[in-house]
Formats: sequence, C-alpha cells, structure tokens
Amino acid sequence: MPSLLNALKALITPRTAKATGDRLYAQCVAQARLPVFYLDYAIPDEIGARFELLTFHIGLVIHRLRSLDKGDSRHEQAQETAQALFDSFLLALDSTLREQGVGDLSVPKKMKKLGQVVYTRMARWETLLAGETDAQADYAARTLYAGDMLDDMKEEGEAVMDVPAAAFAAYARTAHDALHVDEIIKGRLDWLVPAALKIAAE
Repeated sequence: MPSLLNALKALITPRTAKATGDRLYAQCVAQARLPVFYLDYAIPDEIGARFELLTFHIGLVIHRLRSLDKGDSRHEQAQETAQALFDSFLLALDSTLREQGVGDLSVPKKMKKLGQVVYTRMARWETLLAGETDAQADYAARTLYAGDMLDDMKEEGEAVMDVPAAAFAAYARTAHDALHVDEIIKGRLDWLVPAALKIAAE
C-alpha cells in the first residue's frame, strides 16, 4: 500500500504544484499591473518597466518561500511551489516571445538572455531586502525606472531618497513581510495594497 500511495503522490504532486504556480503567477501579474505603481510611484508604463515590476513581485514570492528553514515541515512544499511559480513565469515569457513573432530557432537564445536577467534581478533584490533602504531605492531607480529618474536626479542634484523610488523600497520590504507561506503554498497571495502617494510626476 505505501508504494501505491507514493506512486500516486508522484503523479499528482507535479500537477498540483503546476496549478498552484499558475495561480500565483496570475496574482503576481495582477499586482504588477495596479495603476498606482504607474501613477503615484511614477514607474514608466513601458514594456521594460512592466517586466521589471513583474519580475520583482515574482521574486518577492519566491524569496519568501525559499527563506523557510530546512527543518520546517513546509520546506519541501515551499520549494516545489517556488519552482512551479518560476516555471510558470518562464513559460509565459516563452509564449510572449512567440506571440511577438520571434521564430522557433531564436526563442531559446532570447529565453536564455531573459533567464539571466530574471535570475540577476531576483538575486539582487533578495540581497537588498536584507539590507538598507537606501540601496533598495537606488536599485529601484536603476531598474524599475530604467535609470531615467536617477539621471534626472543627478542633473538636479537631488538625492535618491527624495523620489518615489524610496517609497517603492519601503513597499518592497513591507510587501515581502506581509506574505504568508501557508497561504502561498495554497495558491493565495496576501498582497499589500501600495499606499497612494499623490506625488506622480507631471
């Protein structure tokens, strides 16, 4: 009987994890598309910035899942869920490239490059979330704002913390802490509602 149960578990678990990953991905997309990010936080409503914002939110969830101790009873399921979410993201990127007309022979090369960018962003945010808010704001300015805001600030002699990037850095930390592993592995995300800043760029 135990061998039969193990066999059934091996068949069911991957499908369950994939379904959970797909649900989490959809919720990350919905969060990244909230108008408040583009209006109040002045993130450019452009494909590059939208990609960065989505990557950030997916990375936030994955980091929360992978931060569990190995001794935690939820560790294995959390790891599977994190991988499933990452796989759903990559599959969506692959589909997007094909929808944009990228040929079958070119997709693997472009996916490899995108994968490297995604990995770099997620690893960097993971490190920053454990550090100072100033560094988080600076990285937000260099990625989410595509450097434009940072360049403007240099010309005007302003500090990084005087712009919406600082508010986004604060959101990043509180949004991460508000995520509950028990809910995530069930396919539900307790996203923090970003505060309306009312300081959007003219």
